[in-house]
Amino acid sequence: STARTIGDEPYQMYAKFPSVTLAVDENRCHGIEKLLELKEPAVDIVLLDDAFQHRYVKPGLSILLTDYHRLFCDDTLLPAGRLREPVSGKNRAQIVIVTKCPQDIKPIDYNIITKRLGLYPYQQLFFSSFRYGNLRPVFRQEGKEAGISTVPAGKEIPLSLLTGMNVLLVTGIASPTPVREKLEGCVKQIETLFFGDHHDFTHKDMQQIKERFGKLAGEGRLIVTTEKDATRLMNHPGLDGALKPFVYALPIEIEILQNQQDKFN
Repeated sequence: STARTIGDEPYQMYAKFPSVTLAVDENRCHGIEKLLELKEPAVDIVLLDDAFQHRYVKPGLSILLTDYHRLFCDDTLLPAGRLREPVSGKNRAQIVIVTKCPQDIKPIDYNIITKRLGLYPYQQLFFSSFRYGNLRPVFRQEGKEAGISTVPAGKEIPLSLLTGMNVLLVTGIASPTPVREKLEGCVKQIETLFFGDHHDFTHKDMQQIKERFGKLAGEGRLIVTTEKDATRLMNHPGLDGALKPFVYALPIEIEILQNQQDKFN
């Protein structure tokens, strides 16, 4: 499978969690039936992504996500807003998670949001935040030096080592601003090349990446992308092989706030 055949997000999950059986099927009921037929490994739990409105499947547990910067109580139905159904649909969820919270969120903000969401006693509420990990090479280039002289290719690069580096940030996601802001505080210079969400990179895009990267000054240069975008870049025939040692992905981890990680697990 490739990102082109199964989609970039499924391929990202498949690559990141190789011990998990992952299936893609436009008919979710059919996909679930095929999974349950597996003898090895036998399936204990089926986790559906983006399925809160998928009424053909009756879930045993529903987790509803809402963006800290756009809570469902502040939103409205399509096409005026982004909601796919009325706010009252939240009542079907057993767990609600407020995502993308700032790391310095204050206790009073927890209380205000909790009150505004208006959840029932049977619903658990959690708050989460992004945490960025070490840069990881998208391509393995053993025995050669990568874009940063102190780190051999094939090794992870802590963000703390990016001081003095010049970076070209390439993304095809819906909201690249948080990634850019994170890198801006770590590097000497950052140039950006943003495409639309799920962008299907063309040979012309590959040439543009090469040209923009070539204009970066100094020896310490990197091309940084997201894990999702990396799935579409790694098998692209138009990517110049000379650029591959310089391409790194910035992984995102999710942190449950208020010391509630164990409870959530």
